[in-house]
Amino acid sequence: MHRYSPAQRWVLALAVFAFLCVAVGIVAIAVGITNGGATCVDLEEEGATYPCPGDTSSVLWGSVLAVVGLLHLGLTGLAGAIVWTSSPTLAPRRPQRRAPLPGETIRVFSYGTLRQPLVQESLFGGHVPTTADSLPGWRLDQVTITDPEVVRTSGSDRHPILRRGTATDAVEGVVLTLGYEWQLGAVDRYEVADYHRVRVTLASGWTAWVYVAADEV
Repeated sequence: MHRYSPAQRWVLALAVFAFLCVAVGIVAIAVGITNGGATCVDLEEEGATYPCPGDTSSVLWGSVLAVVGLLHLGLTGLAGAIVWTSSPTLAPRRPQRRAPLPGETIRVFSYGTLRQPLVQESLFGGHVPTTADSLPGWRLDQVTITDPEVVRTSGSDRHPILRRGTATDAVEGVVLTLGYEWQLGAVDRYEVADYHRVRVTLASGWTAWVYVAADEV
């Protein structure tokens, strides 16, 4: 289960408050109606009953509270629709103690959304070390993403994608340094079928994984 972002938590808190307003308002209305329909027994008249309504002011303020709660709930629903499409949920927290990958550190060259702090937070539960670098011999293109989870996480349905270029072409980006196997798996799941992971040599001389257009492989 994903964790909620701060914006989503605010929306949920406002929704709970609106529901409480409506519930308290309904209870107050019910109490006021009950008080207004009360009857009393006249002991001196051999059990004769007569109306003796009590305080019915709770009907008024209960109605106001219920209406305010319903309006608040409607506005919260509108805000929630906006937030849920623009603010990504966060990946579940990972255990504090994790075994690192044996051998060399995994490097992933990012030229697009993997550089975004919110995307890293969503995939890894926090930020990872990055180093500026470039990839020679490739050029940037655009691809339209249809996966709603990826669009919600990145905030856009238009993502850059790598295609083979000329010897003079180069793509600027950063190297993400990953120390755990699950992190690379998280990136694999994030990248849609339009991408394919390949090993490349960067301008710095480092070798790294990079996600290129699947039809270029």
